[in-house]
Amino acid sequence: MKFKILLMVFSMFFLFSCSNDKKNSTVENSDNSSLSQSNNINFTLKFIDGRKMFIKSYEQGFSFDDNSKAKLFVFFTTWCAPCKAQIPHLNNLQKKYQDRFEVIALSLEENKNQEVIDFIQENKMNFPVALGENNFIFSKILNVNAIPTMVLFDTNGEKIKEYLGMIPEEMLDIDIQKVIM
Repeated sequence: MKFKILLMVFSMFFLFSCSNDKKNSTVENSDNSSLSQSNNINFTLKFIDGRKMFIKSYEQGFSFDDNSKAKLFVFFTTWCAPCKAQIPHLNNLQKKYQDRFEVIALSLEENKNQEVIDFIQENKMNFPVALGENNFIFSKILNVNAIPTMVLFDTNGEKIKEYLGMIPEEMLDIDIQKVIM
């Protein structure tokens, strides 16, 4: 009986998350040096729509150039099935809390900008998507090792929670309410 339960839990883990090993266009390609939040690194995320977000990493957390909203950073690839399945739920949460919260997607694929743009349009992503090597820097600082990974921050830049795999919309909703209320 215990074996069946362990097998079921193990199977669910693989169903709801994708490994970064599938494609070789992930963090491994950017820089093999070890980064951590304590390195005090500054970088800029560049979005498809031309917008930019400057981020400062401190030992205590992060500083975003726009601290008016809580943020959920979603690390994804176009080939990750759970990433794709999560999009409608993220769209709902983005719309529901748009005045106090924002979803920000970060593509972990190199040199596939048109593929990512096509993916965004096909899946009707209603939140900003960042492209570029600074996504890999941010993923290393946050120690992202699998996708989808989502990281929730409050308006002070404090990391509140990290999620691995596909997360029910209701669970995210409860955590978002705690952060924005």
